[in-house]
Amino acid sequence: MDTNTIKLTEYQPCNIPRDQIPQEIIDELKDKYKSKFKINLKYTKEGDQWEIISRGYVGYIPINNDWNFQIKPKVPIRNIFKMLDYAYNLKSFQFLDGLMTCESLPDFYNRLANIFAHRILKRIQKGLYSTYIKQSRELNYVKGKINIKTMIKHPWKPKITCQYDNFTQDIEDNQILLWTIYIISRQEICQENTRILIRKVYHVLQGYLTLSPFTVNDCINRKYNRLNEDYHCLHSLCRFFLENTIPSHEKGNYHSLPFLVDMNQLYEKFVAAWLTQHLPPHLGIKTQHHVKYNSFSFKIDLIIYNKNTNQNLYIMDTKYKKEIKTSDIEQIIAYTFQQNCNHAIIIEPTNNKPINDKINNISIRSLNFALDQDIEVSGNNFLQQLITLN
Repeated sequence: MDTNTIKLTEYQPCNIPRDQIPQEIIDELKDKYKSKFKINLKYTKEGDQWEIISRGYVGYIPINNDWNFQIKPKVPIRNIFKMLDYAYNLKSFQFLDGLMTCESLPDFYNRLANIFAHRILKRIQKGLYSTYIKQSRELNYVKGKINIKTMIKHPWKPKITCQYDNFTQDIEDNQILLWTIYIISRQEICQENTRILIRKVYHVLQGYLTLSPFTVNDCINRKYNRLNEDYHCLHSLCRFFLENTIPSHEKGNYHSLPFLVDMNQLYEKFVAAWLTQHLPPHLGIKTQHHVKYNSFSFKIDLIIYNKNTNQNLYIMDTKYKKEIKTSDIEQIIAYTFQQNCNHAIIIEPTNNKPINDKINNISIRSLNFALDQDIEVSGNNFLQQLITLN
């Protein structure tokens, strides 16, 4: 344990003597991150100890200027980068290979932030994407179309209400970049040269754009054309930074923000993305399939179906944890029955006790998509097991 830095590995207990960490640090960790850590006070002959266990989260948490937590993944760091590569569709942008030499997630974050900032600067030099947006304002002169209805309702107003198209750079495509740069600027894990670059980009963008908060959903399913096709890469990076940073919409609060990767969520996204790229041509995949009833709804992680017949072949659920519970099995059986399918598959990264049972006409199995070896080899082994089930 470095000075004022607590280093953990996900799912592995970290025992710290009670007198070596201030109570207020433990209290803040319990208060703000209680769903992400398991924290217990253990009484031993050697003295009281705090036992802290990360519940599948890796990254960096700054508590204050003097204390921070760094959580390492339990799998090789190189494989984490490859998972991020697939999950955020960064592979197609052909710049991630140089980041595979990073020794930690904070190092990866720093170098990716540096690439992101340089790409924005390159776009600024080229010219930020601009387009026409509809505006309605009260003016002293006529511009565009006069809003007759408003004038009739308020005839005493001296100004004219006009509707017109305004050609501007201050649009969502660019505002998302500014908000993301603002979030990154609050990260202490970035090195000094990267922080200087980020501040430079922020001040340049701020001169053109309105700072407004955005979410991960704002970064996906956007439309691109030949004039802004490079924004696809930029928005994919925005999605990564926004999704893995604890959100805060307080523009005046300059405290550093935590960078945390939810390994459960990352594993699910990675498996879906890997299968999308490697399934045989006759098979298709549905991700996060939404099923809604009158009083409740649920989402199914993955469905593999036959493109020719549109028949659902496998209902799949990813479980990035040590032990599969009975409730997990009951859940996927219910999903499989609802989808009129015969095969339920639980996907795990570790070699737990294999599941191979049958309930009525539904077979339920567990398959291993390992993360402790080369990901492509693991993926091919997993796919081979899957397509030979029938």
